[in-house]
Amino acid sequence: MSARTPPEEILPARSQPLVLPRLSSNVKFFSAAIFIYASAIIVATLALNPYFAQTWDVQTFIHAAREITDGNPFDLYAQSRAAQTWPYAYPPLHALVVALALFIGDALRAPIGVPDFVWARVPPLVADISVAFALYEIVRRKSGEAMLGRAAFLLWLFNPLTFYDTAAQGHFEAEWIFFVLLAYARSESGRGLILPAIALAMAVLFKQVAILFAVPVWLTLSLRGAVFAPKQSPSSSSTEIASHKPLAMTRVLLSILIFALITGAVSLPFLLYSGDYVFMNTTYVEQVPVQTQSWLVGILGLTRAAPDALTTDFFLIRDSTMITLAAAAIISFIAARRGWSLFLTGALIALAFFLLSRKVMGYYYVMLLPFLLAEFLPRRRFDLFLIAMIASAFIALSPYYAAWTDHAHWWAYALLGVVTSMFFAWLLWQTADSRPLNAADGSRITNYELRITNSSNPRPVVWASLSLFAAAFFAAMLQPLLNSAASPIRAPIVAPGTENIATVAFGALIALTLGASALIARGTRAGSAMPRAAFVIPLLFAPLAFAVFTLTKETTAIFEMVLKALGV
Repeated sequence: MSARTPPEEILPARSQPLVLPRLSSNVKFFSAAIFIYASAIIVATLALNPYFAQTWDVQTFIHAAREITDGNPFDLYAQSRAAQTWPYAYPPLHALVVALALFIGDALRAPIGVPDFVWARVPPLVADISVAFALYEIVRRKSGEAMLGRAAFLLWLFNPLTFYDTAAQGHFEAEWIFFVLLAYARSESGRGLILPAIALAMAVLFKQVAILFAVPVWLTLSLRGAVFAPKQSPSSSSTEIASHKPLAMTRVLLSILIFALITGAVSLPFLLYSGDYVFMNTTYVEQVPVQTQSWLVGILGLTRAAPDALTTDFFLIRDSTMITLAAAAIISFIAARRGWSLFLTGALIALAFFLLSRKVMGYYYVMLLPFLLAEFLPRRRFDLFLIAMIASAFIALSPYYAAWTDHAHWWAYALLGVVTSMFFAWLLWQTADSRPLNAADGSRITNYELRITNSSNPRPVVWASLSLFAAAFFAAMLQPLLNSAASPIRAPIVAPGTENIATVAFGALIALTLGASALIARGTRAGSAMPRAAFVIPLLFAPLAFAVFTLTKETTAIFEMVLKALGV
């Protein structure tokens, strides 16, 4: 096996199974972080209510939950399809947990009076905290440093993408991400087969996209047993591989069987009641129009049959779901062959999804962060995580192509999309290239080790994340000053008569962002580890946050107004 990596370097360590951390020694840290995060999300949700919380997907989730509690639960998908105004196109688990949250909210309505749009965010908020604990434990175990575990805890909760996903959009990416992390951590420990299968089933029952992240578990389980089996001597190598292959395939089939039994048991009542379950979870999803910021907008503009068509028969768009799934399988196969960790594989799959899916909304980008945190923090690759987090935060709030844009401007969105896709392609390459190399090439491994020591201090990364989170939070808190009832996708940018208030609010946001960034730098003791020019980062993000959270305007609408003002 001289041409391959020694088994002990590629097989997962037989560590203890993933458990929640002992809170006795960290109770102050965890309690304070959870209290601040939960308070920030709830208060920001109340401030943003006139725009985000009463429209878009939150109302869909509330409708779906009410259908479960007040109507026939199994009629959920038929009612959603017929109503059209609240298309619930997800598996049933999120509707069920929101229904539980609303049930509790109804019971407590008299004493505390918290509205439904806040209770609908309780499951995602709990999931956010659960992901933070999982990342703490994963990073602490992989690195042997509790400090890095705490950094992962903070970087997940207090970043602008998580804020946007939970407080603004009320989405639930963290619910399925938690179970994927649980499956990966258990699989990487080399212990157990049942728990990862159960966790993956739970993830997919929250959101279909999780199936992409189940693929590497099964391929790794099969290929590591067949290809990376320990060899005692050259003469016994072929026999030993043959003996491991049936065992590996048996384990894969058993895992898939457990997964299928659980997803089937939950889905069967809905399937038997109505074919709308299949339609909303598959056909409806496959028929969604192009709504993204990627190179695919250019493909759409060049191949569609009509100038305002939002889809095309060109295979890259027509078959984007299957192409993305195939890409996940290819990445998983390469990762399993080379002994990459499941967390690294998950990060690469997320990046492939951004590049190949025809619908990538701003709240999708948060799915990349947990896998990068779990992979890069233990190896002290803070530089690459910092770049990914900052760039994704800007991209999530920046203009994207949608049904309500001026379709004559498709080329402008295509140019934006090409730039974004070039960044994600570069990030994918860098993420894959940052792995410890398997080849017996000592010089390359040494270069890798030398390269990563250049970014050995996590404090600047924590500072940047907290500062961007603060900018988004303050922008949301200033929203009631304007309280605009204007459409988020139509002119004007600032409602008539509120220009002076908007100017004052913008100045206040800049001052608050700068002040918070300075206090965070002092509190994290990051000031000595970064240049003063770093303060430009939150100041550049503040106008974007102001447009989205304070003015409650889609940046796409602002982009359209700018193009028209320029006579384009």
